[in-house]
Amino acid sequence: MYATIRRYSTKTSASDETVDQFKHRIEEKFLPTISDLPGFRSYAILRTGDKEIVSLTLFEDRQGAAEGTRKAAEFVAKDPFKEQLSPPEVIEGELLLLKDAVLGVR
Repeated sequence: MYATIRRYSTKTSASDETVDQFKHRIEEKFLPTISDLPGFRSYAILRTGDKEIVSLTLFEDRQGAAEGTRKAAEFVAKDPFKEQLSPPEVIEGELLLLKDAVLGVR
């Protein structure tokens, strides 16, 4: 499996409302696109502070991850929030270990 982390910094503090609207657009417009890519496994976004948003994407292989990064760049380039975002720091690599919990079992 292959993981991609994209770390976006905002030029100014982003309000809760701005981040919520961005999250909604990701859910409506980006997730359907990325989840249809071959090898897609999961996608998550984190708000790590007033000026930072991080995404984590998992794919079966490097090719899927590369296509996911390309689609993410296309999405951000068209999004109204783009003016507040600096170009992302992108970290990619082979996933060495992943443990998923079984739902409903502890």
